[in-house]
Amino acid sequence: MAHAAREYEFAAPEGTRLIGPDEWQHQRFGWLESVRRDPDLSAQAQMLAHVFVLDFANKHTVQCDPSIPALEALTGRSRSTIKRAISELVEAGWMTRITGRGRGRASGYGFLTRGRVVALKGFKSGPIKGSRSEPLYGSQKGSDQTRKGVKSGPAYTKAEPCKNHGARATAPMPSENPMVIRHATRAVERFRDGHADALSDLKPWILDHILAANLLTPEERDGLGLC
Repeated sequence: MAHAAREYEFAAPEGTRLIGPDEWQHQRFGWLESVRRDPDLSAQAQMLAHVFVLDFANKHTVQCDPSIPALEALTGRSRSTIKRAISELVEAGWMTRITGRGRGRASGYGFLTRGRVVALKGFKSGPIKGSRSEPLYGSQKGSDQTRKGVKSGPAYTKAEPCKNHGARATAPMPSENPMVIRHATRAVERFRDGHADALSDLKPWILDHILAANLLTPEERDGLGLC
């Protein structure tokens, strides 16, 4: 039986703190926003951070323990690329981990917070609504992943990870803001021109529009770990 991650199980470097289950739903989108804004992280590391949060981290318990093969299968990246990206996130102080020892023992991952994490004001259990700027919608909802024997949520669906966090059921409508549409179109064009980081530092509402308007192909979404 898998158990929820506890703070004492992970080592948090000086100046950081482990995000606990009671605050994860409030912090996860701000955490992703901050990771996207970190200029020292590679696009691969930023992409993997989204995969951890959106596809594997249980939004109630913060349990996150995917195997390397599972990450390979979901992202299409090589084992060495995945390991480098994980090391980047750990060394940059965004994540911590406990390495599984022995065959079949997966590593556990924890999420760290520090001063520059962006707090999403008014966020309770869902995206912000009614804000003056473009709102955050439900396309980035976290996963309800659970392991065998855990009763805190529905079973994790490996074949279609989007189903694990209700992204399709609560898909946002495309923005009608001309500036958002222009920025989104330009970002996708830059991404297809070979700029791997073109989508890594976007405002959440621009990324939401890209997903809602289907500006990326299914293959591109899968490669980026987006639903």
